[in-house]
Amino acid sequence: MQKPFSTQPELFITSADLEHASLQGLDGAEAILDWVKLEQIMAKIYASKTGRPSYPLLTLLRASLLGIWYRLSDAELVQSLFRDLLFRKFCHLELGGDVPDATTIGRFRARLMELGLWEVLLGEVNRQLEAKHIIMTEGRINIIDATPVEAAQSGYGKDANDEPTRDKDAGWHVKADSRGNIKSTYGYSVHTGVDEPSHGLQKTNHCRAVDGFIHRQTVTPGNAHDSTERDTLLLGDEEALYADAAYSSQATREKLEQFGIDDQVQRKGYRGHPLSKADLVRNKEIAVIRSGGERPFATYKSRYGLARTRLMGLAKNLTLFGLAAIAHNIAKGAKFLALYGLPNPEPTG
Repeated sequence: MQKPFSTQPELFITSADLEHASLQGLDGAEAILDWVKLEQIMAKIYASKTGRPSYPLLTLLRASLLGIWYRLSDAELVQSLFRDLLFRKFCHLELGGDVPDATTIGRFRARLMELGLWEVLLGEVNRQLEAKHIIMTEGRINIIDATPVEAAQSGYGKDANDEPTRDKDAGWHVKADSRGNIKSTYGYSVHTGVDEPSHGLQKTNHCRAVDGFIHRQTVTPGNAHDSTERDTLLLGDEEALYADAAYSSQATREKLEQFGIDDQVQRKGYRGHPLSKADLVRNKEIAVIRSGGERPFATYKSRYGLARTRLMGLAKNLTLFGLAAIAHNIAKGAKFLALYGLPNPEPTG
């Protein structure tokens, strides 16, 4: 059983005070979505109608998003919920009331994991942004890519029971950098499918605000090859697929031809069969657009503090990065709202 998701009562601060400019930083995220739809998706987390009232599901979801946006551990998030009026306002927490503890937030994330709900939530967020014409579907392209993320425990230490402390679900990601140096990372690979609104159009500031939304995402051990997640990341309705040479294969070309998707995957050379000049030129042209798929990774690592995992185990990290994808898309939608307002719907009939 859960408590209702209601607004704060007037205690030592009035409702008017909550409209102060310093407390409006998350109003865009509040306004861009119909949050009730997300609550309905999560309803089965609290199936019991009896028992001690639990925190509202939207409070826990919003708190989890705050932890992503402000790169906070669960313990740090709880401290911020106690003392930060902006956080309390966004989570609809009573000003004189208690806040969920770190264990409660962790259990909520675990239930999202067990029920596989993060992907459903991401789909609903994207559906709403599409309905508002913030995410463009006509003529869009799909950029797929992957990035390594170091495991929270990647060393060779042992615990008190002489058991290895290394994350057992992770693996070694080995790849040559742009200078040909081999770099090894023990951890996971985050794979994303990122959209762009149009194929072959010159970019404008407006276009930059509506591209880069994450549509598909998965996480694998670091030793999984990027290409293994190709089919998971395909949307099926994209006009073109952009990807680096790791995805180049006859199977990929046949798959794209089957779905009528323009093949914009960079080619790779082989021993005794180097790339032709035409392929080198083609790869450079593709790289200009393909680089857009790396922007969410920069957001994850630089802004959200996810260059290293916070949790142990594949399933937990799949859910955490799923929440990061949701947070990323909501933040982009809120930015669009602040810059341009909602697009006017096209007239019908």
